[in-house]
Amino acid sequence: MPISDLNVVDLLQGASLSIADALFPIVLVNAYDGRYQRLTSQDTFPNEDGKRVNPPSLLLRMQQACSNFWSILRHVSFLSTVLLVGHVFVSGELRSIQENCYVLDVGTLRWLLAAGGILNGTVLILMALLTMAASPVTTTFLAAPMNAFQLAIFMYTGFNNYRWIGLSVCWALGLAFVFFPTQESTNNSTAATRKSYSFARNVIITVVLCGALYSMNGVGHGSRASLDIEAPTCQNTSTVGSKTAQLKPLNYTSTMHDDYLGTRPHVDTIANLTYLVEQCREIENGGGVDDVVNCLSILEHAENEYFSIPKTTLTARASEPDAEAKYHAHAIVEDESLVKHHAGFAAGQTESNSSFGTCAGPVIPFHVYWTGSATWRVELFIKAYLYTQNLPCSRLWLWLDSDLDANSMEKMLCEDPIFQRFRPLVARGDILLKSWSFPERVPLARESAETASTPDLRPNMVTEDGETVLANGIIQDADGQQWLNFKSPHASLAPVQVSDAVRFIVLHLHGGVYCDMDVLLLRDMRPLLLPDPTSGPRAFAEQWVERCAPYDYNTAVISLPANSSLSSYLLRGGVRMGMNFHPRVIGRMLWSDGKSDEVKMLHNAVFDPLVTNLRREGTGTCTVPCHKNFQSAFMGEVEEREQEWSNYRGEVMEEGVMGDGGVMGNRSLGNFFRGAWAYHVHNQWWKSPEPSSWMDVVTRAQDAFFDGASTNAYGERWMGPVVGGYERSGW
Repeated sequence: MPISDLNVVDLLQGASLSIADALFPIVLVNAYDGRYQRLTSQDTFPNEDGKRVNPPSLLLRMQQACSNFWSILRHVSFLSTVLLVGHVFVSGELRSIQENCYVLDVGTLRWLLAAGGILNGTVLILMALLTMAASPVTTTFLAAPMNAFQLAIFMYTGFNNYRWIGLSVCWALGLAFVFFPTQESTNNSTAATRKSYSFARNVIITVVLCGALYSMNGVGHGSRASLDIEAPTCQNTSTVGSKTAQLKPLNYTSTMHDDYLGTRPHVDTIANLTYLVEQCREIENGGGVDDVVNCLSILEHAENEYFSIPKTTLTARASEPDAEAKYHAHAIVEDESLVKHHAGFAAGQTESNSSFGTCAGPVIPFHVYWTGSATWRVELFIKAYLYTQNLPCSRLWLWLDSDLDANSMEKMLCEDPIFQRFRPLVARGDILLKSWSFPERVPLARESAETASTPDLRPNMVTEDGETVLANGIIQDADGQQWLNFKSPHASLAPVQVSDAVRFIVLHLHGGVYCDMDVLLLRDMRPLLLPDPTSGPRAFAEQWVERCAPYDYNTAVISLPANSSLSSYLLRGGVRMGMNFHPRVIGRMLWSDGKSDEVKMLHNAVFDPLVTNLRREGTGTCTVPCHKNFQSAFMGEVEEREQEWSNYRGEVMEEGVMGDGGVMGNRSLGNFFRGAWAYHVHNQWWKSPEPSSWMDVVTRAQDAFFDGASTNAYGERWMGPVVGGYERSGW
C-alpha cells in the first residue's frame, strides 16, 4: 500500500508499534541481566566474614530461576499493559468498540461485564498477594483447579466423561499439594534431602496436572469436517421395526377430538405477519393488546383474518412461482438447490413407507443443533415435527457437532438406541443428518451493501493470495465475491455461544427456520415460512419476554432468507462484536441501525405462551392451562392445581386417572395452549414426564398417531414406516 494512502492515525500507530517492538526486548533483557541474573550466578559467594563459600547447589539455582521467571513475567505483564493501553487510545479502538459492541447498550449485559471485570481484577490481586505470601508454585497449583472448574462451566454440554476425569485429577492434585505438604521422613533428614523430595513431588504433580489439563482441553476434539458431509451408512441397513407398546384407548372426559385443528392449511397459504404483530402487541391509545390470552384467541379463531391464499390472477402462488422473481430464496430440496416445484400437484402427493411424497411448492428446511447422544427430548422434538408439519414440503436437518466428536454422525445413526427409531425416516429422506464444523469463512450476499456502511472500513489492501481486504473480517476474491472470515475458533467458545452462532450461519447458507431442541411444535409452520408473493422472503424471531423492548429478540425460533443482505448483515455484526450472537445483542444492533422492521418480532403467544404467566401474580387472565412455572408441564399434579383451569370456558371434568399414566380430567392436546404454533420448554433437560402430566399426554398422543390408533391434530393418518414408541420405563 502506498504511504500516501495512510492517514495520520495509521502513521502514528505504525511508528509507535515499531518503536515499542524494538525497545521491548532490549528493556526485557536489561531488566533480567541487571536485576536477576546475578542471583543465579554460579560463582562462589563470600559470606559475612569475607570467606569464599561453595556455589549454590543446582536445586537452589533452579528454585531461584523459578522465582526470577515469575518476577520477569510480572514486569512483562505490566509493560505490555502500558503499551497496549496506549495503543488503544492511539488506534481509535475505543471508537470502534462504541460503534460495534452493541452489548454495551444492553443494561443487564453491561452490568454483567462490569461485574466480571471487577471480579477478574479481584482474583488477579488475590493471586499476586498469594504469590508474595507463599510462593509461585503454590499459586500455580491452586490456580489450576480453579481454571479447570471454569473450563467445565464454559463447556457445559461439551464436557465429556474424560474431561470430568481430568477435572477430578486437577482438584485432587491441588488438594494434595495444600493438605499434604512435604514432611521430614526421618528426624535426621538433611535439608538437601527434604528439598529434593519436595522438588520431585512438585515435578510429578506438575506432569500429572498437565496431562489432566490436556485431556480436558485437547483429547477427543473432533477433526474439522465439511458443513455438508454426507451421513454415514451402517453395516446393518435393515429397517428398524421395533414394535410400539400397545396403548390403552385415551377416552378423554373432555369433548376434544384428535383432529382439533381441522384441515391442514393449503400448501400455498401464507400468514400475515404484520397483522399478527400489530394485533398482539401493546399499542398506545388502543388498537392492540398485550395479553397472551387474547393473542392466543386471535391465533385460534381469526385464521380467516391472517391466513390467505394468493390469487393466481394477481400474484404468484408458492406452487406457481414467477421464474424471474426470487420469491423462494430460502427453499431447498434434497440436492440443496434453492427451489424445486411440481405444479402438477395442488396440495402435494401423499407420503408412503418408501417416499415422503411430493410438494407442490418450495420445500423448506427445519434446522436443529445437537451435541452428544440422543435423549427422549430429541425424540420429543422429532416426533412433534412429524406430528405437525407438512412432511412432503419440509425437511428436518439435524446438525451434529463434529468439532466436539468427529464420529458424531456415525454414532447417532448406527449406535444411538433412541435414534434407531428414526433410521427409516433418514433412509426415506425426511431427516437429514448434517455434520457441523465451524467454517473458516462464508460467502456474503452479492447484493449486500453491508461494506458500504460498515464502521470499520479499511483502505483496500491486497493479500498474498490476491484477495482484497475491505474491512475487518471481510475480504473480496478476484471474482468479486465477498467472504466473511470467522476470527474465533470453536474451542474458544462456550457451547451456548456455538449454538447462538450456528443458527445464523446455517440460515444464511440454507435458509428456512431454526428451532432449539427444547421447542415443542404444535402447528404447521409453513404459512409462517412461505415468502409473501408481493414483498418476497420474510424473517421473524421469537419475543424475549412480556412487554419487552423493541430489540429484545429470542432466537429459539428464528427464520431468515438464505444468502440475503439481511443474513449477511447479521453475520457481519456478530463477527464484529467478537462472535457475539446473543439474541438481545443482535436485536440491539438491528434496532440501533434502524433494521428491526426487517425481522418481525412475534408475540410470546406464538412460540412461548407460558412465559407471560410467570409475571402474573393474581392479575389479569391466565392461559389454558394456567401454569406459573416450566416444571408444571412435567408434573402429574401441579402446584397450581386449583388455578390450572381458571380460564377454561368449558366444563371442567372430575379428575380421574385412566390406565397406567393416563389422562387426568380435561388434559388433552387440544387444551394445551390452543392457538400457539409452539411451546418453549425452556431447558428442563433432566425432567421426565410424570404419569398423567401434560408431557405424558403429548407423548401418548404421538405414540397413538404413529401406531395408527388415532390421527394427528389435522385429522391425518400416519402412512410412513414404523416409528417406535417412547421407552417409559426410563422415566
